[in-house]
Amino acid sequence: MKKADQDKGKRESSGTRSSALVIKENKEIEKAEKTGRSGGSDVKNTVKRVKTKKKNRAGVIAAVAAAVVLVGGAVTAVVLYKKPVSIVPAPQIEVLMADGTTQTIKADEAYAELTSGKFFQGTVIDGIDVGGMTKDEAYNAVTESHPEKPLDISIKLDLEGKKLQPEFKNVSFEYNTREVVDEAFEQFRPADENDLTKLAECYNAKEQLKNSNQEYVTEYTVKIDGVTEVINKVLAPYVKDYSTVQNASIVSFDTETHEFVIEKEKTGYEIDVDTAAKEVKAMLDSGTYTGTVKVKTVKKEPEITEAMIKENFGLIGSEFTTTTGEDNRNKNISQACDNINGTILEPGEVFSFNEVVGQRTYDGGFVAATVIAGGQYEQGLGGGICQVSTTLYNAALKSDLKIVERHTHAWPSEYISTGLDATVDWPSLDLKFENDTDYQIIIVTWWDSSDRSCNAEIYGKKLPDGKTIDTYAEIVSSTPAGPDEYIEDPDLPVGETKVLRQAHQGITAYAYKIWYDADGNEISRDFYNSSYYGSYGRRVAVGVLKPDGTLASIDSSTGEYLEGSLTPTPTPVDSPTTTDKPTYFPEKPTPTTDTPTPEPTDPVPDTPTPDPDTPTPDPGEQADPTPPDTEGPPDT
Repeated sequence: MKKADQDKGKRESSGTRSSALVIKENKEIEKAEKTGRSGGSDVKNTVKRVKTKKKNRAGVIAAVAAAVVLVGGAVTAVVLYKKPVSIVPAPQIEVLMADGTTQTIKADEAYAELTSGKFFQGTVIDGIDVGGMTKDEAYNAVTESHPEKPLDISIKLDLEGKKLQPEFKNVSFEYNTREVVDEAFEQFRPADENDLTKLAECYNAKEQLKNSNQEYVTEYTVKIDGVTEVINKVLAPYVKDYSTVQNASIVSFDTETHEFVIEKEKTGYEIDVDTAAKEVKAMLDSGTYTGTVKVKTVKKEPEITEAMIKENFGLIGSEFTTTTGEDNRNKNISQACDNINGTILEPGEVFSFNEVVGQRTYDGGFVAATVIAGGQYEQGLGGGICQVSTTLYNAALKSDLKIVERHTHAWPSEYISTGLDATVDWPSLDLKFENDTDYQIIIVTWWDSSDRSCNAEIYGKKLPDGKTIDTYAEIVSSTPAGPDEYIEDPDLPVGETKVLRQAHQGITAYAYKIWYDADGNEISRDFYNSSYYGSYGRRVAVGVLKPDGTLASIDSSTGEYLEGSLTPTPTPVDSPTTTDKPTYFPEKPTPTTDTPTPEPTDPVPDTPTPDPDTPTPDPGEQADPTPPDTEGPPDT
């Protein structure tokens, strides 16, 4: 190659090198600009260093170019120059940290931290800190903390004061755990990374959770199946029982307290089961799981109550008489009272004295005492019990009961007014009366040793409007006593006598039932019946036993010994030597009243003279079957 060519080649080589140098330098500048984003001073230093190098190299290039121009004359040197690029820093946000300091952080780093897949610290669900957990981890942890049965269902039914407890078995609890976990997780999560204001708010809130927890509470719903069936099952056993209405009733009578033993009434209730089920379901649906539902009922009242029985039932009628001091007689009276005491008569039932008291025997507790037998006083078993039948008869009259059978004594008794007695004898003569009311009656009888009183009371439905009844009897006619009668007594020595019976007039008496109002005012005096007592002459026993054991004879009309009998003639005495008659009991005085005595229902002549052989029977009662002038069964 020629020198000129060589020189040319050198020049060209030099020109090429100069151009490459400029390009290299420009690249270094671009590199410096790019690296300048990581640090200002470094960027500045780099840029400055690069720029210094460009200036020195330009001078060299200019000198070389000039030399080339001078040497070559025709060679042109081209120098390329690049303009510097501006630097844009990454976005930053200013945040408040949990410790109270303020820091500036890159926005992209804050966004990445806020959108992580884990809960922020300080997030609490149902008392469990789920910070640092994923959503699934938090869901499992919260679910495991829930009790299987978070509450007890305690709904009671009030059925007319009776508390019933339904048992709900088909109960399930559904929690909203998933919804709460999702809600807690989404808190303070930014939706747009370019919204730096919202980003800063979320970051600040996230930091404050570290100081003050954000708590979330799950809720549950209760699902109960078969509510209606449960309520029906609880109330079903009571539907029939409660719907039954029961009247109060008298079950017995306490003879000690003289009070009825009453079985209380029962009010009926129609139970509204359907409404009860609806009200329970409504309570549960409203979220109320404890409380009481009053069961609606329709009351059904009984017709007879305990209060009505106490007001309308009690003592109807009573009577008492005074006994003698004879022990055996009083023993018989007490025994008869004991046998009768507490007898209950159902409606329509007839009381029989002989059936209730029974045959008078030693085994039955009776002893021998004075009786009237065959028209005279004698000793017999059960003597004295006619005073019980008489007392009870008058109590029945005062109770307005129907008398079925009643008999008078052979002559009036001294313990009751003439015309109000009632004799009995086993088995022929009886006292019977019927319970012709609509209710039970109870008979109470007793002998009181403290005052020697024979008592009879009848309890049952009281007479209407507080009315009461008393008895009254009066003698309306009489006939003279018969002639004295003498009989031979082979056990009495000649010359001795014994009066077996005093003389008794024939008597007709009327009995009345006097009605009084509640204030004790007489409102009526009703004739009830008439009683007839036959006339009797005195009967005297004359001793006919002679000393030699033979018997004398007497005249039964005079009592004198017949001719040929031993003398002296016995002198009758005025009083019996062995008779133990009852103590005299004065008749009740005739009460004075402004109300005139009504005429009897059966007309009676002003001075009746009944035929002794055919006594007039008592109206409505069985007449004494034994005529007064004939001997009959024992009569007490």
